[in-house]
Amino acid sequence: MQSYVFPNFQWRPERPPIKEAVCKVSWIRRRDFHVLTVGLDTYTTDDRFEAVHVEKNNDWTLKIKFAQLWDEGLYECQVSSDPKISLFVNLSIVVAKASILGPHPLFLKTGSSINLTCVITQSPEPPVFVFWYHDDRMINYDSARGEITMYKSSEDSTTSRLFIKDATAEDSGNYTCCPSNTQATSIPVYVLNGTYGERPAAIQHDANISTSSSSSPNFSILLFLLLTAIVSR
Repeated sequence: MQSYVFPNFQWRPERPPIKEAVCKVSWIRRRDFHVLTVGLDTYTTDDRFEAVHVEKNNDWTLKIKFAQLWDEGLYECQVSSDPKISLFVNLSIVVAKASILGPHPLFLKTGSSINLTCVITQSPEPPVFVFWYHDDRMINYDSARGEITMYKSSEDSTTSRLFIKDATAEDSGNYTCCPSNTQATSIPVYVLNGTYGERPAAIQHDANISTSSSSSPNFSILLFLLLTAIVSR
């Protein structure tokens, strides 16, 4: 029993030549014992499944296009010989994940460079593309102020980098990495005119105001009850 991790799953069992007039090769999904294919005929309404066989060739292939998590499990390749021949294969599906490295949110000084790294992992095949967005606007690959690069960083991971030089306050906003093969991921970026601590302090100040405001109604109710108690005496 073997595990395969491919976006399009194909498996070719090695066997002696089979005369199709006598024997049929079937693919069965063992989870529900659903016969998917018999010979080149398909017995499922899911058109992602397809049997592939080249005439005078010994390869019988089950092809699953656009494999999904629910396709995981045990599959049986069965030959209608006497005695019956069966081979089993366990299909495992992995889902690619994207993440932007570094602290979230990111605070920078005016004039510094924005350097964001997006890593796509659990991806045996690299994404066809990786788009970057600043808020709702796509960033051009050939921007005069920076560049976007993409390369395969390991066997199952791809890295995309966004570089923007001489950042200004207008560059603040939400930056999103959008690979073609998984969900997008984002990071808030703040370009500050002053020191690094300026924006965090402002956020903390706003949080304190919010906390004080939220406690005001309770204080008013307490004062009202106290006055009511005094008047009733």
